[in-house]
Amino acid sequence: MISRVCRQIGGGLMQGLRRFDWGDFTALLVSAVAAALAPLQVFLFAYVFLGPIHYLTEMAWLRKKEFYFREGLVSPRIYLILAVATASLVLLQLGVHRDISFWIIAPLLLLSLSVWLRNRYVLAAVMLAGLAAAFVVKPWVYFVAVITPTLVHVFFFTWIFMISGALRKQTAGYAKWVNPALVVLLPLALLGLNMHYAQPGSFWLRSEAVSFAGLHGNLSKHMHHTMQMNETLLGDRAVAAVLRVFAFAYLFHYLNWFAKTELLQWHKISARTWTTIGCLYAAAIGIYMWNVRVGFIVVNFMGMMHVLLEFPLNWHTLRFVTGRMRGVRGETKPARVEATV
Repeated sequence: MISRVCRQIGGGLMQGLRRFDWGDFTALLVSAVAAALAPLQVFLFAYVFLGPIHYLTEMAWLRKKEFYFREGLVSPRIYLILAVATASLVLLQLGVHRDISFWIIAPLLLLSLSVWLRNRYVLAAVMLAGLAAAFVVKPWVYFVAVITPTLVHVFFFTWIFMISGALRKQTAGYAKWVNPALVVLLPLALLGLNMHYAQPGSFWLRSEAVSFAGLHGNLSKHMHHTMQMNETLLGDRAVAAVLRVFAFAYLFHYLNWFAKTELLQWHKISARTWTTIGCLYAAAIGIYMWNVRVGFIVVNFMGMMHVLLEFPLNWHTLRFVTGRMRGVRGETKPARVEATV
């Protein structure tokens, strides 16, 4: 009797270990350790060198899926054109002294919401509420314009996709919730970590200055610290904490995508697609190495494009997760990744 119980427990444990997502678990640990050891360098390396290949492969995959916008108010092709125009305007407004990113991004965000809220009157009500909030609640403007394309995209929706995957799994018990829990717990640990870092070199400081210094500095300011763009940058505990969280979130976001070998079926990607992706990737890296500022503009455009094109999938996944949590079995599952890019 005892031996049979032990065999059943052992069999269940082995089955759970086999079904456990070891790829995500490894990516989580690698991201956390790397972010703790060299936050500035890891963040910038991930953004510049891993980011473009992620953007290009995901956009190619989303194109095959019609950007998950078949149920939207306009056709997927028109949505693509609007996304290109939006990403272009976001870059062009950098030359304007006033930041109008909210007024550029918000319309496409609302349009993408039509895959979830199909009643036009409800969409109109959401639009009016968003406009009212823009004039009354100033942090709302910053959240939509800056936080949504960055932290919300790389952290929150990566976590939501993991929750969605765990909800779809019929077995694996509580083990399937380990990785989603670590996504929340590891950044909290990185925030409280006390580390001493060597002075960053001029290349890393210059890259930070032309890219995310404004966002990182603003978040540090909310922690009552001032970000100094010099060799003492990582000597400030608050600034170092912000950079650790960003390094973790971005690196794991990219590794999480690359680890989807079974679902994305990289071996089925056509040679023509790989050639196009490779040429565009090499061009982006080459431009960055030639001129950091121009390179950041190119990479930022690619990043913004993939964020905008993923909006419909984000809403589909959020709808599925909230529906399952409410116990609504009729909610449509986000399509699994099975098509050839």
